[in-house]
Amino acid sequence: MTLPLVGPDQHFALWAVLIAIAAFGLWCERFPWGRKYSGVMLLITLAIVLANLRIIPTSAPVYDVVWEYLVPIAIPLLLFKADMKRIVREAGPTLIAFIIGGAAVAAGAMVGAILLDLGPKEAELAGIFTGTYIGGSLNFAAVAEATGMQESSMLAAAVAADNVITNLHFLLIIFIPGIGWLAKRYPTHHMDNAEVTNVGSDGPVHRIADLDIAGLLASLALAFAIAGVGNWLAALAGYPQFGILVITAIALAIASLLPGQMKKLSGYSEAGNVMMFIFLASIGASADVWELIEIAPVLFVYATIIIVVHLVVLFGIGMLLKLDLAELAMASAVCIGGPSSAPALASAKGWKDLLIPGILAGSFGYATGSFIGVTVVEWLR
Repeated sequence: MTLPLVGPDQHFALWAVLIAIAAFGLWCERFPWGRKYSGVMLLITLAIVLANLRIIPTSAPVYDVVWEYLVPIAIPLLLFKADMKRIVREAGPTLIAFIIGGAAVAAGAMVGAILLDLGPKEAELAGIFTGTYIGGSLNFAAVAEATGMQESSMLAAAVAADNVITNLHFLLIIFIPGIGWLAKRYPTHHMDNAEVTNVGSDGPVHRIADLDIAGLLASLALAFAIAGVGNWLAALAGYPQFGILVITAIALAIASLLPGQMKKLSGYSEAGNVMMFIFLASIGASADVWELIEIAPVLFVYATIIIVVHLVVLFGIGMLLKLDLAELAMASAVCIGGPSSAPALASAKGWKDLLIPGILAGSFGYATGSFIGVTVVEWLR
């Protein structure tokens, strides 16, 4: 077997490559084509290409360090904005629609597991897709960590299926409110009062306008402390594998009980995103392309089943409850695509007054996706 150009024991060089791949993904999202095809998808593709051209190894201690240290730190950083009291208070009907959509995702994951043979890791894959389609990449990582699912090529295939189907779903969500016969069956207050807006569409992405270095360091210190306490408590309870869930719970408690203090911190979301991009780069780098090609097709079908069940249940129950069509569309967008989908949909459809409820509902998904994903795993095992 040909040795890679950067060997598995060349730790500094390998860290440099992973960070550069993450930077590439973030750089791509400065441009319309990068946002269209997803910086995550592009960076994972680059990592797979580099690994299979034997530029970097498909297995290395550095990748284990990413799982062991970066993921537990990234999760609290990305949850420091998740004030549960504010979410419940301000998200309103959009949150109700989101909860219906999240339950439908879990149902779709189990239906898909019944219809398809996903192999020996079926339960873990169902939990991972549930987590990521209720929350986002941080929930993908958390469920994978909590369930011991670190099979590289299968995870890379899951990320690929997730991103492609998510993008197709978002295009469908933009299209659905324009279907006349469907719009007649729902209240359309937000659509009737739509106002063309440029919310979040043209500004620079992944930039921090006013970064307080002390606030950033305090954020990192708090995230490390939460990770340490969470892992210690999980080990003390006799369930060390669920340390990531305890970390999530502690971060949510702090964000909800001390929202004023959280506002004094700085740059934590961006730091968490950087760590998640490095994590995704390591996933791509660990994938064998031939194994990926063999695994990926069934996961694309599986992801499609989840989305179909989600849409049918959400819009069906939404019709019975007479929920606004725009609120259902926003809830679906942030359920499958995460909170970042809210500005994009608000801009595309002119639903300015749904921007904040959409972001808050998506944050609720961040907060709950990992717990629901692990629950699905336990049900199916």
